[in-house]
Amino acid sequence: MDEPDIKKGHRPRQAGRKADKKKAKNKHEQDLTAKQRNPRAFAIQSVNKAAKAFRRTADIKTKKQHIPKVDRSPTEPPPIVVAIVGPPKVGKSTLLKCLVKNFTKQKLTNINGPVTVVAGKNRRLTLIECNNDINCMIDVGKVADLALLMVDAKQGFEMEIFEFFNICQATGFPRCMGVLNHLDQYKDSKTVRKRKKQLKNRFEIELYKGARLFYLSMLVNGEYLQNEVHNLCRFISVMKMTPLVWRASHPYVLADRMEDITNPENIRQNPKCDRVVSLYGYMRGTNMKSKSVVHIAGCGDYVIKTMTFLPDPCPTPQMEKRRSLNKRERLIYAPMSGVGGIVYDKDAVYIDIAKPTQEEEKPTGLVAALMESLKPVDEKVKESQISIFKGGPSLSGSDFSRKRHVDKTSDDEEDEDDEEDSGMDTDSTEDNDSAEDEDDEVKSPPRKRKKTDPYDEKDIDEIGYEEEDRDAEGMEDDSSDVDDESVDEMEQDEQEDSDNESGMLKWKKNMFERAALKHINRKNYFKMVYGEDADDKKDEDKEDEEDEDLAGLFKVLKKHTKDNSQVDRHEINKLDCNRAENGESLDLDELKEHIADSFVTGKWDASEDAKARLEEDDELFGDFEDLETGEKFHGTKPSSALDSEDDNEAKEDDNEQEGEEKEENDDEGSDQERPKTKAEMTAQERRMAKKKKIKDLFDKEYDNKGDSEFYDTWKSEMDEQSKLNRAEFEELPEEQRVQFEGFRPGMYVRIEFDQMPCELIENFDPTYPIIIGGMTNVEEKLGYVNVRIKKHRWYKKILKTRNPLILSLGWRRFQTIPFYYKLEDNLRRRMLKYTPEHIHCHATFWGPITPQGTGFLAVESVSEKTANFRIAATGVVLELDQSVEVEKKLKLVGTPLKVFKKSAFIQDMFTSSLEVAKFQGARLQTVSGLRGQVKKSLHTPPGAFRATFEDKIRMSDIVFLKAWVKLDIPKFIMPVTSLLLTPEAKQAWLGMRTIGQLRHERGLAVPQKADSAYKPIVRPERERKPLVIPRHLKRVLPFKDLPKDLREPQQQKRVAVVMEPAEAKVANFLKRVKALYNFKAVSHHREMRQRAKEHQKKKEAEEAVRQEKLKESKKRLHKILGEMKKKKEGKGGNS
Repeated sequence: MDEPDIKKGHRPRQAGRKADKKKAKNKHEQDLTAKQRNPRAFAIQSVNKAAKAFRRTADIKTKKQHIPKVDRSPTEPPPIVVAIVGPPKVGKSTLLKCLVKNFTKQKLTNINGPVTVVAGKNRRLTLIECNNDINCMIDVGKVADLALLMVDAKQGFEMEIFEFFNICQATGFPRCMGVLNHLDQYKDSKTVRKRKKQLKNRFEIELYKGARLFYLSMLVNGEYLQNEVHNLCRFISVMKMTPLVWRASHPYVLADRMEDITNPENIRQNPKCDRVVSLYGYMRGTNMKSKSVVHIAGCGDYVIKTMTFLPDPCPTPQMEKRRSLNKRERLIYAPMSGVGGIVYDKDAVYIDIAKPTQEEEKPTGLVAALMESLKPVDEKVKESQISIFKGGPSLSGSDFSRKRHVDKTSDDEEDEDDEEDSGMDTDSTEDNDSAEDEDDEVKSPPRKRKKTDPYDEKDIDEIGYEEEDRDAEGMEDDSSDVDDESVDEMEQDEQEDSDNESGMLKWKKNMFERAALKHINRKNYFKMVYGEDADDKKDEDKEDEEDEDLAGLFKVLKKHTKDNSQVDRHEINKLDCNRAENGESLDLDELKEHIADSFVTGKWDASEDAKARLEEDDELFGDFEDLETGEKFHGTKPSSALDSEDDNEAKEDDNEQEGEEKEENDDEGSDQERPKTKAEMTAQERRMAKKKKIKDLFDKEYDNKGDSEFYDTWKSEMDEQSKLNRAEFEELPEEQRVQFEGFRPGMYVRIEFDQMPCELIENFDPTYPIIIGGMTNVEEKLGYVNVRIKKHRWYKKILKTRNPLILSLGWRRFQTIPFYYKLEDNLRRRMLKYTPEHIHCHATFWGPITPQGTGFLAVESVSEKTANFRIAATGVVLELDQSVEVEKKLKLVGTPLKVFKKSAFIQDMFTSSLEVAKFQGARLQTVSGLRGQVKKSLHTPPGAFRATFEDKIRMSDIVFLKAWVKLDIPKFIMPVTSLLLTPEAKQAWLGMRTIGQLRHERGLAVPQKADSAYKPIVRPERERKPLVIPRHLKRVLPFKDLPKDLREPQQQKRVAVVMEPAEAKVANFLKRVKALYNFKAVSHHREMRQRAKEHQKKKEAEEAVRQEKLKESKKRLHKILGEMKKKKEGKGGNS
């Protein structure tokens, strides 16, 4: 059979990447939305479900909302500070080395101080290890953006972790992430999972639900597993940091390098003299200005002498779209660890030159021959000989000499070196006239000249052009000095040489005359008339900036683009009369366009165009009315100043056409189309327009445009403010910009201090961070600070008033004497001798003025080595005051001397009549509650006075006087200068000691006051008289209330019986028999209990056997019943 050959048709892909791309290109646009096509599917099926969904959506939306703040983050932020915190011997140094190796592919053996690495295209990290000194932990908690908390899985959370939690809570909580290691000590995987879960729950309780806890399983060759470290680095690289209030409002620098620049001669004469120190680091927080007062944590307050910005030693890679970093872009900067190019020692500075990643290619050819030669090139040129004509005499290099006219510029030495290297001799002396003329000229940048050589003109010209092109791209302002005339002459020379190759020496004719005309000394008449111009000063400033030292060692060479030099060329030539405009080859059309604005027919700006200005005036003042005919004329609206000339012409044509059409229409129709002016409106229309305008304003303010309108408006205002802040000084040069707004965050700065203590240099330890914290003008002053404080529940001792306490407040750590008090309902500050348990109290101390709401923490000692919790208290600043009143309750006790009807003489309360006069008019009170008042002192005895009361008092009453005494708070503050101590004594800083510590050191006992000792209370027994009830009252009392005669009955008196000897014998025998009987009864009872126990055991054994037999019998019975049930079911199924 001949069947038709049907080919299989092409089946396009319906799924996959290719199909998705085609669908994306030809996306089908639905005419109706899904809700319009099927409205029932989107209808509310359940009101409760819809309400829950709405609440859930609103909750999610609200959780994402935060209080909008002005974004002050710089375009290139500073490196993120990552602190590694943990107890000793937990693996902090090992983790730091592994992190550095992962980011930089370099293995560091000894790490001291901060290490800055590049972690991504736009992120850098500053890694720092925190030791267990409480001072170091407090300082690191103030600057760390991310804290890696190292936890030993075997030991669990140790005391240092909990202390760091409380430090972070007081100073502003940064991001924290736990790192759990030493998991290889558990051999069972089930135990590992259980331990992980236990520590995870405890970690979430301390931080928040969902806090991250990373796991490092084991060590291999002294390092953690590469894959686990890489995953940890990925977490760090993408983690978002929380902006903290204190850091966002205060500038600070974490110093990563320190240099002593004191004059060595001063140190030799006086080793203990004050030093001049330079500190280097990245600016963080807000902007900091030079000459401001800063606080160096652990050292004190100092004024910045000079502050400059330097090139970034560890810059971020260029913002290019790449998936990973180049190997060369994996930078690291750790000067204290000897990494990053420069190592500073006390005696020398070492420069580390890194080895290139690729081997340099060996030079070949002429370059290799020049490098291998033993003689310099100029000597070889002088010794070389050449013959111009065949068979002619040979000429040596020393026979050639020529004179060149060289302008006096800043790079004369470089030109001389170039000439020497090229074998050209120059005259050592120049014309005196030309030198004098050059002194009068304005110094201009170096000028490239066309080099001439008698050997080969073409090669020399090509070299000159290459050098000019290269210099125009790399050097500044070179293009402004290259004369187009010289270029044209060089082109003409080339054409002449190419046309007539035989006449190769014709170009030498009039060579000196043409050179003299080209390089003639020109007088600057502009300078002679007006003096130095501003542009030359700018050039000098730029040269000074280029000569600026990099970190005090090297010069910075700045590369300028070709476009900038070409733009500056016209500006320079305008002010310099020597460089005429004719030298700039302009065509006729370009010249006409250049001078067109100088005539009336030229293009004018809107602010200068006469026609545009007349139209504006016509709009303002063009409305008028003809009083004779009553006809009204209205001004025309001006055209936009931003329109081009063509647009204006088109608009004029349109206006002419519209004018013709309007002339055809009647005046009434035109008046109806245009809006009425205020003068044309009636009074009612004006009132309606005013009401409509007020209503629009009301609707705009109070209409509910959405739940998020207020938040969106607030956020947009903050965004606009941040854009304004960035754009304000964006166009200024960096040198001027830092003078206006200060040094911005992200800059690498050099801060110089003078009069620094020598101990800072001599006892410098790179493991302790140096924090330079900026302060406001208010924070520099001292005053009384009122705080709310609470003793930590884990601290064993309670805090006592007048005992010195070390506080960490702001950037400072200082010791002060707090007074604790309780704020009563009448706003009286009542002193407390001790801090209360588990509740807050208030305190006042003399210290630096700090903004309200700033948190602080307190420790009693930084030198005590203990395993207990070291954080004594935490709190927050409430208010600031230069004078504060803390009062103490005073209770004076007196006894009556003589009692009258409503007055009495009181004694033993005061010691002199002067004290009585001071308390005259004070309130008194007795134990029974009678109130009184101090009146006047008595002559005898001393201290006695007369007092009046509400009623008559008794001689046995005790009189109290309750008074309040103001306390003087001592003005004591001592900064904790831990950085000035030796490494051995850094953890043993001792400030003011308590009275208890002094007594303990000196072996003194606590003095005991007799009045303060507790005495036993001895009260005399008072004889109570019997109750006497009147007779008439007895008659009416019921029987139950009548007094009863409850006399105790007298005991009957018994006569003593004296037994006879025989009776006594019998009684003694009976007594012994009774004792024997009692003993036998006790023995019999004991034996009976023993038999009962044995019988009970026997019964229990028999019962156990019986129960076992019963169990076996039940098993057999159930087995038989089961078999019977199966047989019945089988028979039922068969039937």
